[in-house]
Amino acid sequence: MVEEDGELLGSLRRDTDAVVLELKEPREGVALALLRAAEADDDQVVQALEEGSFGSVHLQTDDQGDVVKLVERLVPRVLTSRETVVSPARNGWIAVYDEVAERDPDKLRALGRELSSASAHVKITLGVEYGRIVHLIAMDRGRLMDEYVSVPSLRNVAPGDAIALRANPTVLSRLTGADPGRIRSVARTAESPDELPPVEDLIADVAAALGIEGAELRFDQARELPDAVLVEHE
Repeated sequence: MVEEDGELLGSLRRDTDAVVLELKEPREGVALALLRAAEADDDQVVQALEEGSFGSVHLQTDDQGDVVKLVERLVPRVLTSRETVVSPARNGWIAVYDEVAERDPDKLRALGRELSSASAHVKITLGVEYGRIVHLIAMDRGRLMDEYVSVPSLRNVAPGDAIALRANPTVLSRLTGADPGRIRSVARTAESPDELPPVEDLIADVAAALGIEGAELRFDQARELPDAVLVEHE
């Protein structure tokens, strides 16, 4: 267990064939503390973190070459990453998948901010954090436009702030052209992940409502996309 001022922040338990991290709030430091407390050679613990988080950044453009140049220039500023995949344009969106950012929600958000600030494209970051919640951040020219967290209570925020973490269908519709009613029906929130569809299904449904393809893919799967560009960093 990890505690702070008497408050339980996270714990680790082992099931028969798996390891489960219970985090009050998805925080990398807490997760790493649980890792350090576990046996160093426990491969199941390592996999629980690495496999539980994934995500990608989606830019509203058809210019794959422009996104490749952005990735070549900006990724080394944010990440110590060897490879990044830039998808072909699909339905007016290009996705960026990074081998390091997909496993770390904080780094994925940082990559999304950097790509948005450096371009004129609408940017949607979509990810699953530690296998528990679906997270969406919408930005336009570096400005935060909307944020969605499927289980706001895991953010450990005040009730008013939790309301702000619900998707705004009007804003997302204006940015993406998607139907606000469909966004409202799929971008649901709950008090527990158990009250929502599996995160893999939920992130795919939210992305589909926005007209975005490939949000459910992980880095290794994105590498196999036809016409995707693999950007290697020194």
